[in-house]
Amino acid sequence: MADLELLKYIFFLTKINKLGNVKIKNIVQHLSQPEEFYKCSLNKLRQINGIDTALSDEILYSLKNRDKCFREFEQIYNIAFKQNINIVSFLDESFPENLNRIFDTPVLLYYKGKLSDSDKYSLSIVGTRSPTEYGKYNCEKFAEQLSDLNILLVSGFARGIDTIVHKTSLKKNNHNYAIFGCGADVVYPYENRKLYFDLIDNGAVISEFPIGTKPDKMNFPRRNRIISGISLGTLVIESGIKGGALLTAEIAVDQDREVFALPGYINSKQSEGTNELIKRGQAKLVSSVEDIICELEIKLRPVLKRENASAGTEIINDLSGMEEKIFSAVDFEPLHIDDITEKTQLSVQDCLVNLLSLEFKSLVRQIPGKFFIRNN
Repeated sequence: MADLELLKYIFFLTKINKLGNVKIKNIVQHLSQPEEFYKCSLNKLRQINGIDTALSDEILYSLKNRDKCFREFEQIYNIAFKQNINIVSFLDESFPENLNRIFDTPVLLYYKGKLSDSDKYSLSIVGTRSPTEYGKYNCEKFAEQLSDLNILLVSGFARGIDTIVHKTSLKKNNHNYAIFGCGADVVYPYENRKLYFDLIDNGAVISEFPIGTKPDKMNFPRRNRIISGISLGTLVIESGIKGGALLTAEIAVDQDREVFALPGYINSKQSEGTNELIKRGQAKLVSSVEDIICELEIKLRPVLKRENASAGTEIINDLSGMEEKIFSAVDFEPLHIDDITEKTQLSVQDCLVNLLSLEFKSLVRQIPGKFFIRNN
């Protein structure tokens, strides 16, 4: 845990009406010692950027009643200690470096697990709670390949794409963060309870909300700015036109972060958001991990492992003529074997034999009903 008195001081500031993160940072940087703040005058407060007379009066009034707030913090601190939840301020050395570069930096973070210095090279992956087979597969593919490249992954622990990101990252033994819109001790959604504990063993669950905070709807936009702000860039796999993932991408643009989007079919509701981001020029279209690496390679170089980056391309270049013809026919949406035979003008037997070969090479996969979907 960081310095107790400093944490108590910052916590108290978060409880003052109309005092947001930006103004709290200004106060703490101007009056770095808690005792200096507790004894401050009206004139001294008004010297701080963003603190006018009305807000100064509000602060002085709150100071007279600070003991109640201190007792609340001490209760939170004791619960955190018992549950192995850490509390850090924006002044702490372990505080994620990228978060200190956004406009609305959270002044306190509660986390369970372990923070890593490599989070300054992290990437966020977000998307819909109801992904298509296309979205599920590509989410897993991108998460696997980015994990193989030693890139810390960040997501929001929600159903759908977020859950796939965390599970895939853990499967690859890759450090990853889940950013919560509730207390770090509150498992939401509850069906991810096992994932919650697995993630703590190889990453961290992080929240700016105090312990015990319920997952209220209004918390999630604030959560989203941390998902994008903690990372170098955000990849949106699938999103509706009004989805939370789209909001995260728009926040990332405002934070001057890179935004990437996986294109999808124009008739797919789950791809309306990603296609719109690309159309507006707010996101770079990506079809492979290489598209992301090429954009961020200089920033990622200290942690990047490149030995696996070109493996897929080498396999594709080594296909037989019939394999190549069938692979070209298979798409990123499920395609029935009858449609594949019609597109290739090959027999069902030839298609099945070569599709099996392509499955062994991890280029396609079969899903129930004799449908096939491309892996690359």
